[in-house]
Amino acid sequence: MTLFQTKAKLMDDMRLRNFTDNSIKSYYCKCLKFLDFTKVKDTSKLTEKEFRAYLLNLMTRNLKESSINVHNSAVRFFYEVTLEKDINYKRVPHMKEPLTRPEILTVDELTSFFAGVVKPRRFAFYLNLYTSGLRISEMLALRTEDIDGERMLIRVRSGKGRKERYVPLTKAGYEALRYYWKMYWPTNENNYVFPDATRTRPMSLSTFEAPLKVLAKEAGICKDFTPHTLRHQFATHMLQSGTDLMTVKEMLGHSCLSSTTVYLHLSLVDRSNTRSPEELSAEFWTEYCERNFIHV
Repeated sequence: MTLFQTKAKLMDDMRLRNFTDNSIKSYYCKCLKFLDFTKVKDTSKLTEKEFRAYLLNLMTRNLKESSINVHNSAVRFFYEVTLEKDINYKRVPHMKEPLTRPEILTVDELTSFFAGVVKPRRFAFYLNLYTSGLRISEMLALRTEDIDGERMLIRVRSGKGRKERYVPLTKAGYEALRYYWKMYWPTNENNYVFPDATRTRPMSLSTFEAPLKVLAKEAGICKDFTPHTLRHQFATHMLQSGTDLMTVKEMLGHSCLSSTTVYLHLSLVDRSNTRSPEELSAEFWTEYCERNFIHV
């Protein structure tokens, strides 16, 4: 096949498997880099030799093992589905990744962080990110109809791998959302809870990521603190407060239990907290209301 035919078929193959837009973009870009590396004109002539050479070349670029493995998965899909050529897993394996533990804040650090959040929109966003365990992409994609105030649940329709699930909505998180909505009234045609200035799309990641870095610095937090850290906090605090591992797995939307067990280790090693996200968020919300003279 020519390069043009190959690229078109690759896109069709990914769409047929109902890949998410992000997955399509990621795989397509990585496959293009592979084709640029090989300089091939007729893709039917590609063999396992070029695949191995490409992965070995990536290893010289100081990339993390996880990044190289994503390239491996993308190019493997390209070979096996688009080119219809089997690749031996033993001869072209995924790299063994080092086991790392997520950065976790102390309760005092988390309290200091929320004590420094002033704007209602940011407070509602960060508080619900912590109390629900959502990924930031899932929080940004939330719509008003996903917030169930009667059953106190949040419906996640845009989860990783297109998996739908429900996560808890705490009283404090719900009240913070209602106060934010009252102050900003961000109505929009698509019913996004956090729409951007055009009222046609959800806000971008940078809208909440950059201020979080500043707030963390002001709170004296020296750890690597990102929006995803609040998801780690949720999982650890849920386990520390007595929630079973399988329930936490379902709340986080993990496919494998092994992805959740890392938090079990953290909860067993650090026994400094036994309060749940619901209990702690109530304290954060009460302090925010007192600080801003809010009567709810």
